[in-house]
Amino acid sequence: MIMRIDRSSIFLAAILAARIAVGQESPQPTSQPAPQPQPTTQPALQTPPPATEPAPSPQPAPEPEPPGILSRQAGAAYDRRDVFPSVNIYVPEGQASIRIRKLIRNVLFESQIDYRFVNGDVSTFLRYKYYAKNYTYKFGVFDTIGFPDIGSRSTQEFERVRGGLLLTEFPRDYNKRYFWLVQDDRLTFGDTTRVDNRKNNIYTKFGYQFGTQFDERLNAIVGETRGRIVPVLTAFREIGPQKLSLAVALTESAGISTGDYKYTKLESEALRRWDVTPASFVVTRAHIGTFLTKTTIRDWCRTVNGVQQCGTGPKPDDAVLVPPIERYSIPAYEMFSLSGREALKSVRGKDAAAGTNELHVTNEYFVPVFRNRDYRTFSLHWNTLYGIGYVGAGNVGYSYSAPLKVRDFIVDAGLGAEASLTLRDFEVLLSIVGAHTIRAPDITGRTTKDIKGNKVLVSLRTIR
Repeated sequence: MIMRIDRSSIFLAAILAARIAVGQESPQPTSQPAPQPQPTTQPALQTPPPATEPAPSPQPAPEPEPPGILSRQAGAAYDRRDVFPSVNIYVPEGQASIRIRKLIRNVLFESQIDYRFVNGDVSTFLRYKYYAKNYTYKFGVFDTIGFPDIGSRSTQEFERVRGGLLLTEFPRDYNKRYFWLVQDDRLTFGDTTRVDNRKNNIYTKFGYQFGTQFDERLNAIVGETRGRIVPVLTAFREIGPQKLSLAVALTESAGISTGDYKYTKLESEALRRWDVTPASFVVTRAHIGTFLTKTTIRDWCRTVNGVQQCGTGPKPDDAVLVPPIERYSIPAYEMFSLSGREALKSVRGKDAAAGTNELHVTNEYFVPVFRNRDYRTFSLHWNTLYGIGYVGAGNVGYSYSAPLKVRDFIVDAGLGAEASLTLRDFEVLLSIVGAHTIRAPDITGRTTKDIKGNKVLVSLRTIR
């Protein structure tokens, strides 16, 4: 009986296993078609792209903006940073300078008026500057009228220089720039007997500048010399992080077209900052200049039948010697000078301190009184104040050996201060220095009395 149960159970298990096997085989055909829906989804994904791709086509509308984009060099240019009216005042010269600028895209329009209250000198300037991607160019016209002998018995009533220029700048990077200048100056004098009356000076200049582009003196060497800011001290904030700056230029004047002068001028100046402590430092400036070529056109002059005659060689008995500054084929304003805000500050004498070969070195020691503060005096906010010690030395003459004659060097020294403050929307830079001539030896054509002096110089500069 036991054998029957086993057979029946085995038979029953076999029947159940067969039914289960049949039940499992039947759903397999239905599970295989499951991957078939994938081909149906692929066409659905391919159809939307043609409808969605044309949608971004309206986006090119903002593309007209690129013409207004400046290069990094031009966009950071020095004369773009203050486009509002600025005022500069100089004492004791009694001079004021007002600039009005308007920037329209890549074009800067500028008008400027300089006026000296003491003697009535007036200068006007109009400039047009365009900023391209890799260079800039500037057109300028100017007219300056000076009255150097006002109040004296001189028949020289005025000196007038007017003309135009084209200045092109090629910035290579933030620290390196090349310049090319073409300029025409027309000279007119109230004294019609002056040999330079109604003459033209046509010249071209090639310059290279390394370092800061914010120093006015370095900019004048490689570019436009007139109508610029003339500070009494080096602005500490305009030296730049590299601490070293250099400018060198070669000027060639030729008797082409209406040109009346012939000379080759080489000029260079270096600027270096030396840190003494974390807060104090010394600024050293060294300037050297010479005329590589020049021609002596007159040693003496005389008047015959109301007409002035000049010549070279032995002087006739009825003739007078011409001052050295007027003997060469060089206009007087192109001569190098030891006198002024940018040279030895206490030296006086316009002609006695001029020459064709010059060298001078100045040092300004900046010691902070306070920095980055906000001291209020009525509407004034005093931010920074430096005390300054100044010393300078140099020489000038008409021989190539003059800059090397240390025994003839003129030395001066002084004390001053420089402050940065704000007044409403204006930032003001105030500089003042008092200087005294310590040494001025007598040499041929120059006496101590002609050079030695005491001066207090003040400059007030505003930026909005």
